[in-house]
Amino acid sequence: MNYIRKYKLDVDENFYKELAELLKIDFISNRELVSNFDLATILPYNTIRKNLIFITEITDDYIKVATSNPFSIKIFEELEKIFNRRVKLGIASYDAIEIALDFGYKDEHAYKAMSELRERNPADSAYKVIYPWQKYFIYLVCILLGASAILGNVTIFIILFSLLNIYYFIINPFKIFIATRGFKHSQIGVNITQKEVYDADITSMPVYSVLVPVYKEARVLPEIIKHMNDLYYPKDKLDVQILIEENDDETITAARRLGLIGEPQVVIEGMTLDEYKQYIKFIDVTIVPNADVKTKPRACNYGLYRAKGEYVVIYDAEDEPDRDQLVKAVVAFRKLPKDYVCLQGHLNYFNYYENALARCFAIEYTFWFDFWLQGLDYIGAPLPLGGTSNHFKTEELKKLGGWDPYNVTEDADLGIRIVMKNLKTSMLNSTTLEEANLEVGNWIRQRSRWIKGYVQTFLVHTRHPIRLFKKMGLKQTFYFFFTFGGNIIMPLLNPILWLVTFVSLIDKSLTDYLFTPEITSIAIFNLILGNIIYVILHLIPCIIKKQYSSIPYAFLMPLYWIIMSYAAWKGALQLIYKPFYWEKTNHGLSSIQRQPIFKDINNNDSEKNNLQNKGDDVTPSGSVA
Repeated sequence: MNYIRKYKLDVDENFYKELAELLKIDFISNRELVSNFDLATILPYNTIRKNLIFITEITDDYIKVATSNPFSIKIFEELEKIFNRRVKLGIASYDAIEIALDFGYKDEHAYKAMSELRERNPADSAYKVIYPWQKYFIYLVCILLGASAILGNVTIFIILFSLLNIYYFIINPFKIFIATRGFKHSQIGVNITQKEVYDADITSMPVYSVLVPVYKEARVLPEIIKHMNDLYYPKDKLDVQILIEENDDETITAARRLGLIGEPQVVIEGMTLDEYKQYIKFIDVTIVPNADVKTKPRACNYGLYRAKGEYVVIYDAEDEPDRDQLVKAVVAFRKLPKDYVCLQGHLNYFNYYENALARCFAIEYTFWFDFWLQGLDYIGAPLPLGGTSNHFKTEELKKLGGWDPYNVTEDADLGIRIVMKNLKTSMLNSTTLEEANLEVGNWIRQRSRWIKGYVQTFLVHTRHPIRLFKKMGLKQTFYFFFTFGGNIIMPLLNPILWLVTFVSLIDKSLTDYLFTPEITSIAIFNLILGNIIYVILHLIPCIIKKQYSSIPYAFLMPLYWIIMSYAAWKGALQLIYKPFYWEKTNHGLSSIQRQPIFKDINNNDSEKNNLQNKGDDVTPSGSVA
């Protein structure tokens, strides 16, 4: 019976009826299972899923248990002890129990996906955007600035501007220090060799859950199928869940066409229907119930409650992880001390050369994931996780409360919460390739969401400063303010520095009057030196990685930071009126073909159907993620 489950064999319901007749016990229909949801949920979800049991009746003398494996004697003995009643068995099909289980826990999991962290640790949730003292502090600053302007006294403005410039002035050398540590110690973290990968007993790998949250991603579903199949990992140990929102009709339609839901209407060219079914059978679709707040972390939480694996990883829809990434992660977790609960893979782009924006984006990512995070890791600073290729110990992630569904950079927030619990994250020497944004508007939507989430995270973890200090200690708190805080302050402050510099070029006496000559000089110095420093810091990775064709684009980074500042202000202001709104990023726009070629089963001429370029019914144009 376990063989049927392990290899997901297609077993007709008649098999279970005949088994029930042979064993002289009742066969329990789908209708009977569905009518007993309330009884079924007496047992924990994981107990039901692991053992494929479903309670359908409780009397004074017995409990009736539906099972697709009547030979699991141990669990029935345990149930007799728990309920102090004899167990009366009934047979139900594997599919019937799975379906009933998913529907039975749908509402509970949907509720917990939104509320667990908020109810368990409200201080860690962005549900409340800003605490009263933080709000009053902002009000006070605004009142003082307004009063200064009305009274013609610029003292308060000068003090505030001076403090920001001093902060900026300190950040620059500190960033150089971290970056140089990263350049020097780029191999820090856990480095798993190819020999260790090959020596690992692939047959003894644990079940690994892969969560792929998607929203309006019809055009990239074929890529998910391909990249999941490319993973060097036993397919019977992979628990892949594609998480699709309930109202996402276009992606659900595409999933049906591809056979991820129901019977396939297409197959990959060169495969028979049976071969294609075998190719996709380890990939499941999980429909995430509707909610007022639709965010990636909410979908991930819903998938987490249904995850079967000892470990769990998040991938975005267009991600192409290294084939051996999961094996490396398992070996790494087994090597590291128990307090390491998360591994962060490296990220970069497969289409970095398509235009100048993609080049700058790739340079930034190379600096960030290959050197900056290594520098943070080396000095022991909190690691803000990337939004994908985060590998977790499943049970530890659940203890942390999962992701914050109200935080639009749930990854960075979780990285801080890991530190707050005295747990650790390590970099993993494996890379996942993503799709770089090719359009400025698309890039701004994505970056404004990131900055908004960074502000959310900063507000959440500074709402109780004494608690922050006690949990992190002096060094970690300092790192948090000058690394995490710097990523917020710098893009927001840059336009002000540019304005001061521009005005001083036109009328230096005006800026000297407003800010004093010393402050004006510091502002101009910060701007000029800061740009020089950051060009150099982004030039070095191009040289180290031998990406010589990207070197000219490193000199365009100041232009890149201009649009970054626009996105930062957009995100910060959006926090006021749309705090939980998830700005969508268009995917599947690259001209680089990575999808398999599909053909329609009913097309006798075997006409090639590339689902990325298919027409209206499969992949509507303008799909977004």
